[in-house]
Amino acid sequence: MPVIKVASYNIRRAVGIEGRKDLKQIHQVLLEINADIIALQEVEMLPGVAGTARQAHALAGWLNMHYAYGPVHRLKFGSVGNAVLSRHPIVRNFKHLLPDSRDERACLQCDIMAAGTPLSIFNVHLGLNQVSRYRHLKYIILPIMQDYSFPAVLTGDLNAAPSMREIRMLGEYLHDTFEHNTGILGNTYPSDAPRVRIDYIFTNEMSRCSSFHITKSQASDHLPVSAVISIPALQR
Repeated sequence: MPVIKVASYNIRRAVGIEGRKDLKQIHQVLLEINADIIALQEVEMLPGVAGTARQAHALAGWLNMHYAYGPVHRLKFGSVGNAVLSRHPIVRNFKHLLPDSRDERACLQCDIMAAGTPLSIFNVHLGLNQVSRYRHLKYIILPIMQDYSFPAVLTGDLNAAPSMREIRMLGEYLHDTFEHNTGILGNTYPSDAPRVRIDYIFTNEMSRCSSFHITKSQASDHLPVSAVISIPALQR
């Protein structure tokens, strides 16, 4: 049974808690976590600009990983969105729109071949409106995930505490890997004095989590989370 490590991290465009942009700090955090698949939110991509301004491209290059990027918010030059980095080949990627008249959001789905086994990653950064969050999870993301007979993982900044209605609803269908927390930290935001857990990794019934961890860092205003997950080998 293949075992993979999945991480999720809202990098806030690589702006640390002190307000200074430094993508190398994010890189060092990701090196420490050493995950096979990394879901990132608030990633800045400026097309045609070399170096660290293309954040997903730069991080993937430094880590020697494949990547996919899905823009969410358009800038005057470029965009900010979600990205997935993977040591395993990314076979396909899709951007699922999460419509909201006040705050457009999107979910980046990446289908990955992990050690010969198909795995789908759903990477999302939900908005601040609770009604929209519930609708996006219940009526868009969950139905897509439930159509899959392969392992699927939902990651991201959900902007909601575990006690909130939308997270409790998710728990009826998916497994919160935090239940396997091995560290002393229990919250993810803000990074300098974490008071609430709003960053998650959920798995479907086709995968199993053995450990979960929150990594201490001030390279962003969020703390990164990671989980070690076992997925069934593909029957041949």
